[in-house]
Amino acid sequence: MSVADRARTPFWFVWWMTLLIGLTVLLCLGLGWVLVSQGSDTTRAVLLACLGVVGVLAALFGLLGLFRYRAVRLTLTAPLLIGALAVLVWYDVPERAGWAVSRGILEDQSVDCVNPGHRTRLGVYSIRYVDRKDGGCLFYFEGDEKNSEGLGYFPDTPPPYIGAPADRGVAYEPYHIPWYRFVDNS
Repeated sequence: MSVADRARTPFWFVWWMTLLIGLTVLLCLGLGWVLVSQGSDTTRAVLLACLGVVGVLAALFGLLGLFRYRAVRLTLTAPLLIGALAVLVWYDVPERAGWAVSRGILEDQSVDCVNPGHRTRLGVYSIRYVDRKDGGCLFYFEGDEKNSEGLGYFPDTPPPYIGAPADRGVAYEPYHIPWYRFVDNS
């Protein structure tokens, strides 16, 4: 089949794939932000589901475009974007980026360890409240009210126990010493 015999890529296909690529970019950016800022699990699940639907549509129409119209760039763009996001997540790049941006601000706020009285943003993290507990300063992330998660700063001594408590309470795990991740199920 020569170049002249090949079917020309129709406008509807170019428009549809461009729309799917645009949606993929928006969903990848949104999911990236949720991962960077330690957003809620619900938001993460909704964005993942939407990205999955758009990814499947892009793959199906991409196969049509690849075999019928030989539209390689339009076909491979969305899967490559999703693959790039997957690689970044696999290597914890969003989490480390959020931590790098927010660490100094959190350390400055932990000196006073005062609850601002309202939800606030410290660095990229949305903080529900701040509390002094177990000899450290705990920053509670937005999220489920039942099991609160966040970061704790213990500059002088580590928390009284690492791991899950014997009963209800706060479970700590080392993060970037003197910082600890915690889950408060009290």
